[in-house]
Amino acid sequence: MSVRTIRGTLATPGVRSGLSSLLAGTKLCAVASVAPDGGAHINTAYFAVSADLAFYFFSYPTSRHARFVRRNPRTAVAIYDSRQVWGRPDRGVQLFGTTRQLSGEAAKRAARVYARRFRGFRGWVRSASAAEGAFRLVPFGFTPRALTLFDERRFGSGVFVNVRIPRRKRRASSPRRRARS
Repeated sequence: MSVRTIRGTLATPGVRSGLSSLLAGTKLCAVASVAPDGGAHINTAYFAVSADLAFYFFSYPTSRHARFVRRNPRTAVAIYDSRQVWGRPDRGVQLFGTTRQLSGEAAKRAARVYARRFRGFRGWVRSASAAEGAFRLVPFGFTPRALTLFDERRFGSGVFVNVRIPRRKRRASSPRRRARS
């Protein structure tokens, strides 16, 4: 099998539908961050994604990856179906962008998107708050700038599709936007 890389866009036939199908069927991702010494760190997290490709996960703000992200927001995320069988058509996606800890309206949006995906989320927040005295996990948002999609059923064996993701306009409620005003 030869490996081939092609350029595409979110409008390229099969890209949006392949990505949507993969994201809908997969609940875990691996988030890679950069340690202060330049080394790599990886964390597995349950994720939710909005229609405009904003990714959300929750984590403790004192965790290693949370500290690393605050220092250097450059991150990569890998998502794939771990039930795949070697030798059969595979699929997965690698996303490249930035992650930041969310607050204010952005944190509320993250919780809404997450609760839509994980029906028990709101109850989990209540029970964790009762057990810990407060819900200590905080939302993080990952904004992809590029992705590499691998979906052999859609694009053929060994074909990787590289896609640049256009920058979204910031929401008026974004903390950075308000800070500039």
